[in-house]
Amino acid sequence: MALVTPSGEEHLVRGVMEGRLVLEPRGANGFGYDPIFIAEGNQVTNAELTPEQKDAISHRGQAVRAVVPLLRQALGAQR
Repeated sequence: MALVTPSGEEHLVRGVMEGRLVLEPRGANGFGYDPIFIAEGNQVTNAELTPEQKDAISHRGQAVRAVVPLLRQALGAQR
């Protein structure tokens, strides 16, 4: 995820979710590869997780959590 602050600073944050694929899709939540992807440390596919559980471990969730402090800093500097 990229962030360009109002001052022109560029930040790049990244999230990674390691895991494995299964042959048979399982679960009704999520989209894309969620029904066939099991995140490292889990026994269920991402589609079997609640949205909150998935957000807590997902690469997108990691990236958002990493960019929030940068946003707060950039917005605080504008006041």
